[in-house]
Amino acid sequence: MLATPPSSLRAVMKRLSKRLAIAIACLLAFSGCSSAENPDEAVPIIPTASAKGWADEFEEARRRATTDFERKALEDDRISDAEFAEMESAFTTCMRERNVTFRGFRPGGGYEFRPGRGTTTAEANGIADECSASSGLDTVGSLYFLMKRNPQNLDEDAIMAACLVRKKAVPPTYSAADVARDTLGQTYPFSDKTRGEKALEECSHDPLGLLDKQTR
Repeated sequence: MLATPPSSLRAVMKRLSKRLAIAIACLLAFSGCSSAENPDEAVPIIPTASAKGWADEFEEARRRATTDFERKALEDDRISDAEFAEMESAFTTCMRERNVTFRGFRPGGGYEFRPGRGTTTAEANGIADECSASSGLDTVGSLYFLMKRNPQNLDEDAIMAACLVRKKAVPPTYSAADVARDTLGQTYPFSDKTRGEKALEECSHDPLGLLDKQTR
């Protein structure tokens, strides 16, 4: 049995919020074509899924913004790579100045950091939360990653259902309504619990199967 490493040496994983502001509950695309040869390729856009865009989320993010950088980055309803890079630099600096090493973002927005000597994991988590707010990660960064994951803001339940079906974790008739029902009580009809939970994690992270095709 492996011993638990000291808090000062333990790497910590954080996930960005899945929804932004009121519309985003703290947790945790480009359309593509399925391939018969590779069933895990990007799932096609679902005709019944609502593509409403991200205007409402940008408006909410602007209401939550506390810095000039956030307000400027959010004003045109898009996040450029340069704006993201500026946010990332500010976040990295904030963490480093408070004795926490930031290890970079993963494609879906999750990230790891390591507390420096004398800083506990709990303290590092609090620092990460504070740096997320001050750097614009909570607004600018979150929207940047959410739009890469699902640029058209398609209905989450619909794309989750399609992803779980594609991964053969649920019956072919599984629908968006089923996802909405089963998410409440975590009562998904997985025929294989281990495989189903793995599929659920993968689909929550990347429901359209596209993040591994992106550079970030």
